[in-house]
Amino acid sequence: MQGLSYFHRRMQEVKEDLLKMAGRAEEAVHAATQALVQRDRKLAEAVIQGDRRIDLMQNEIEERCISLLATQQPVAVDLRFLSAVMKITTFLERMGDQAVNLAQRVEVLAEMSPGETPATLLEMADISREMAKSCLDAFVAEDVAKAEAVLARDDELDQRCRSFLEEMIAWMTEERRVIRRGVEYVLASRHLERIGDEATNVAEEVVYLVEGRIIRHGGKPEVSVGPL
Repeated sequence: MQGLSYFHRRMQEVKEDLLKMAGRAEEAVHAATQALVQRDRKLAEAVIQGDRRIDLMQNEIEERCISLLATQQPVAVDLRFLSAVMKITTFLERMGDQAVNLAQRVEVLAEMSPGETPATLLEMADISREMAKSCLDAFVAEDVAKAEAVLARDDELDQRCRSFLEEMIAWMTEERRVIRRGVEYVLASRHLERIGDEATNVAEEVVYLVEGRIIRHGGKPEVSVGPL
């Protein structure tokens, strides 16, 4: 970072810290989905134990951003960057929380008699894991096309979640003895769907960071914060 101003050195440190937090969140999602697929209680416990570090990283990054906003008074693209970072840390922290929730479902399922995990749930696990990875890749590369690809997959994940709920209701109606297992599967599907939601939120912030377009809440593509 030689040759950079004090402010831009601090900005680079913020980005590096955010990437570390993103890596932790992605690892948590990957481990939680693997724990679900493998019914691996130890892996689930590791996800739960690791969540505290993600929480602390969020606090540290937000404190750095607030300090820079207060003391350096950034404008234009630097202000946009700090604003996006503070939102992304929130989404990453929530992503970690959903990974923990999913891991807790695995712990409950591991106590039950062995049973085959529904194929739709496994497909949802794959999609949510891919979305978590792709949204972070988009941020690192500041790649709007990658971010928009994540947005496109969110509808697919939502649809699978709705279909899976209907599937589980029918299954539990026919197999009354496994209602508890079905409930845990439904809860797991909701956690996976919410991981996708947080990945979508990150992707939306990437579009804002790179192009200044606000597309969350159904914002139209042409909505912009104006030229920088």
